[in-house]
Amino acid sequence: MATNKNRKQLKFVLNDKDYEAFGRYRIMYTAQGRRMVMRQRITYIISGICIAALFYVFPVSQSFTRIAYVVAAVIGIGGAIFAEKIVLKQQRQAIERAEATADSVNQPENTVRFDDETFETKAGDDVQTFRYADIGLIDLTEEAIYVWMSDEMIMPVPLHAFRSLDDMKELYKWIKAKIKEQGGAAGDDDK
Repeated sequence: MATNKNRKQLKFVLNDKDYEAFGRYRIMYTAQGRRMVMRQRITYIISGICIAALFYVFPVSQSFTRIAYVVAAVIGIGGAIFAEKIVLKQQRQAIERAEATADSVNQPENTVRFDDETFETKAGDDVQTFRYADIGLIDLTEEAIYVWMSDEMIMPVPLHAFRSLDDMKELYKWIKAKIKEQGGAAGDDDK
């Protein structure tokens, strides 16, 4: 029978800064986020080409056509270069617009309990238990620990759930050790 002498429990409520950090993390480090940025780039490039083609096919005055080509180039090239920043800004604005909703005001308290064999997450009525070996990836940033159960399910544990950044780093290392003990692949790399 396993003892739970190493039991650790954290309680926190995710706030708008946590959602912004999580959104930024997903956009920059997940395949889904990279695809979103790539679609944005392609959209701007196609828009620029369409504007240029429109004024090529239906010419107006020569000076206006040149201006249209410059605008098309700025949209196509500038949009492609700044697509990531544009997507991040859109995500931040969506969070700001959602601040006044009932979901934002009444966020459930999250409880994450780490035992020797499993960890459990509880948010409102939703309770889930996982084995450490089931973790696909665990990542540490200055804002949170991100525990990947799959490409679609990532659990953030924000910095404000800890007393300090050092405490967060200590739990990260502890979880990595538990993953390695259970034979999970996410415990192999050192960070």
